[in-house]
Amino acid sequence: MSSVRVTMAATLALAGAAILIAQPAVPKPRVPEERVYVLHSKAVGSCPSLDWHIVSEPGGTLSGMIAWNNMQAMARVTGTVDRKNRTFSVVAAELGGQGRRAAVDGTIRSDGWLVANIRGEQMNCSAVVVPIYAEPRGTDKR
Repeated sequence: MSSVRVTMAATLALAGAAILIAQPAVPKPRVPEERVYVLHSKAVGSCPSLDWHIVSEPGGTLSGMIAWNNMQAMARVTGTVDRKNRTFSVVAAELGGQGRRAAVDGTIRSDGWLVANIRGEQMNCSAVVVPIYAEPRGTDKR
């Protein structure tokens, strides 16, 4: 009777292992490439009004522009995406004007949207949600 129990236990163990092996790995949501992030927001507290146009390029780079104070000041933005950790970091360098710089970093949500923190001269913005631009349905993609 004990050999029947051992055989039955071994069969159950093998069946359980087969089920675990057959389960597909759940893929992590991918960080979008070749996407455009666009935002227009009003001033809130110590965060001025913002306008974003940032492109996520293949190879983990971000580039574009951020304007603030109703587009009275504009900065070129360059930086990188850490796809493994779903984070990003860029530097914003003001074009002309006072030559100010700001650090922008944050996370990438599972839907691909950015959640950014901006730290710079007279600017402190936390948890700014920046969506991916979506083309209207029916747009000709030629």
